[in-house]
Amino acid sequence: MPPRTSGRSRRPCGRLRNNALPPPPSLPPSSVSSDIRRKGFTAHRNTDGATSFMMEKLHFPSREEAQAVRDEYFKRYHSTAKGLAAAEADGRLPPPPAGAVLPDGRTNVFDPDELDEYWSNRLDFALLGGPDPECVDAFDTMTGNPRWNLNVVAFSNGPRKYVLRVLEEIGLIKFFAPDRVFGVTDVLPHCKPDVGSFERVLRSIGARPEETIMVEDSMKNVRAAKALGMRTILVVGRGRLRGGEEGPAIDAEAGAEDAPDETDPAVDAAIEVASEVGNVLKMWLGS
Repeated sequence: MPPRTSGRSRRPCGRLRNNALPPPPSLPPSSVSSDIRRKGFTAHRNTDGATSFMMEKLHFPSREEAQAVRDEYFKRYHSTAKGLAAAEADGRLPPPPAGAVLPDGRTNVFDPDELDEYWSNRLDFALLGGPDPECVDAFDTMTGNPRWNLNVVAFSNGPRKYVLRVLEEIGLIKFFAPDRVFGVTDVLPHCKPDVGSFERVLRSIGARPEETIMVEDSMKNVRAAKALGMRTILVVGRGRLRGGEEGPAIDAEAGAEDAPDETDPAVDAAIEVASEVGNVLKMWLGS
């Protein structure tokens, strides 16, 4: 049956390209944000959350300079951690203050694990709005269906502890075993959409691309997953598929070149929000 929503069923909303493919046993959703209301948290993380870290730990003299470097490299890599590592390699970080000494064992000023600790403890997670009952119900249905027997995995371009904190705040942590959560710190020097990042995750969970469904709101990641042989479900934003005004991309960090496009040939199915994944799985896998 479709995911339950507040005690009543919803009309399935989605577009499906091909429902005759053989059922896959693995489902790695990489987007943990299920509603457009969480865009405020994404903006907070990518502005104040990133620049405060860069000023405090990387010695940027102003928020404006930090934001400019962060945005330049994020556009290139779609990951703040990977972007800052690349910025240091390019000589774009300020020199350390006179007399500053790196901690024992460190050779670089930027440490992805330090960003991970900073974000997981200092961001305002209240902006996520707490658990989304529809999304929690959808995951309950997906993981509780013995016929589907899904291996549910989270894969994010955010660092690992931060990803775990987000999953906890939105009420989904109980659906993911610790070895089924992957952050960018688990796959560096790769990040999505690098082929190496997907290969590392697939190898870790013992799955082949053709057995896997990728749930994403990033076209770069959807295209990369499809090129590897995965089936893809694109999350396009609330209101976009129902014939009303098109909803904006739910990922506030996506540029125009990465905004959801449900007509792209790399997209096998499109849904508005992550809680509707079960509607597609029902069409592909049966009840």
